[in-house]
Amino acid sequence: MSILSALVLGDRENIDPEIKSEFANSGAIHILAVSGLHVGIIYFVFSFLLKFLKTHRKGRLARLFILLAIIWIYAFITGLSPSVQRAATMFSFIAIGENINRQNNIYNTLAASAFLLLLVNPNLLFEVGFQLSYAAVLSIVFFQPMIYHTIYISNWWLDKIWGLLTVSLAAQVGVSPLSIFYFHQFPVYFWLTNLFAIPLTTLIIYTAFLLLTLSFIPFIGKAIAFLLHILVKALLASVWAVNTVPGAVIPNISFTAPMLLTSFLVIIFLTLFIIRKQRIFLQLILVSFIILAGITTINKYRILTQREIVFFHVPRKTLIAAVHGKNIVWISSEDSIITRQKMGIYMKPFEQLHGIKSSVIIPLSGKSAQQFPFLKKKNNMINFAGMKIWSPEKAEITEFMPPTDLIYLHKIYRKDITKFEAKESLVAQFVTNTPLFSDKRSEKEEKSDMLPKNIHSLPDKGALSANILISDKNKKSGIKIGYITH
Repeated sequence: MSILSALVLGDRENIDPEIKSEFANSGAIHILAVSGLHVGIIYFVFSFLLKFLKTHRKGRLARLFILLAIIWIYAFITGLSPSVQRAATMFSFIAIGENINRQNNIYNTLAASAFLLLLVNPNLLFEVGFQLSYAAVLSIVFFQPMIYHTIYISNWWLDKIWGLLTVSLAAQVGVSPLSIFYFHQFPVYFWLTNLFAIPLTTLIIYTAFLLLTLSFIPFIGKAIAFLLHILVKALLASVWAVNTVPGAVIPNISFTAPMLLTSFLVIIFLTLFIIRKQRIFLQLILVSFIILAGITTINKYRILTQREIVFFHVPRKTLIAAVHGKNIVWISSEDSIITRQKMGIYMKPFEQLHGIKSSVIIPLSGKSAQQFPFLKKKNNMINFAGMKIWSPEKAEITEFMPPTDLIYLHKIYRKDITKFEAKESLVAQFVTNTPLFSDKRSEKEEKSDMLPKNIHSLPDKGALSANILISDKNKKSGIKIGYITH
């Protein structure tokens, strides 16, 4: 039911995370998102069923309005995601063009649909779904015919398989840079997955709508439901089979914005070379590859030499990341199992972005049995690459504090802040979770509660939940200190 809800209605909330991960790793996650495939099936099915209305002028107009209504009702039911908006707008243009006997140019249709959507909501340009959707369709339209006609296959079945394969290859040309940039992984066997997944998905959608139409007939409804059950099981089995192949996905790819832009330059110059057959574009492709290789080398050096400690804003929890090259130590207020389960949404993207290969979780409180060359922890004192971090469990700040470079506190009382006044060399910056001065208080009350000059308040509209005190000595440590809010 959860798979069917995703395939037909775009509702992925009830899908098991493990199954969703299998679809992502096999390169079939796009199937679970309602897109041009689904809207196209809806359009062609009802276009065929309403074909009899094309014989009369008023009938053609009625057919157009019915088709447009069905397309957009389905788009609204599925949640109006960017990919659905793109597909619904494109098929609306196709329906209108067909009704007035005008041949559709796919590039004009793509441009018109994008222009119309951005006119209504310019922020769609920054939606990942919008970018991936248009990149995939544009790439398929341009590259698929070229790839397909490179090989002539006389056998009908092999020709259909080759056609599916070329669609997958063409889509990946435009989508891969964006996909790696946003998700930091690459499904190696995407071409193999789509050979099974796309035909099965098409059959599932047709059968699902057939079930919705004929479910009131007892025997036929049960027979269609049984067939649908087999098709969904077959889809899951094919995705699982691809995932079991060694090296099905390349994870934790560190892909920066300059690398993304350079990759698109390669694709643009390749396109121009295919169209115009001029040597200059081939030379520009080679130059782009050299630039990309240089950026990749610099990025690898950055990863190997990165030294960073980051404090995460996790509600009612503590999560600290100590990054040293390709290694990361997570310091958490929860045990390792709960941390992975509940805080994985913060941890996985961070590890992928930083190209992490080795990850370990240690407790925030008490002693840690695990020690690392770059990080040692004893009770509330953390030594990270020579930088001393003190994280007391209690909120109270006493006059006695160990020599430290950075203090991390879960809570802090206003009366305790003034105790840092005599320690000008210790405190350079103060970050708090709430504004220190309320609008309801008088100016006299605010002045009496002023902070010492060496402490600076940087409230972020209540978004920050931790209190961090950073000393001047950190500027010489070479360690980057960051804060991430959700």
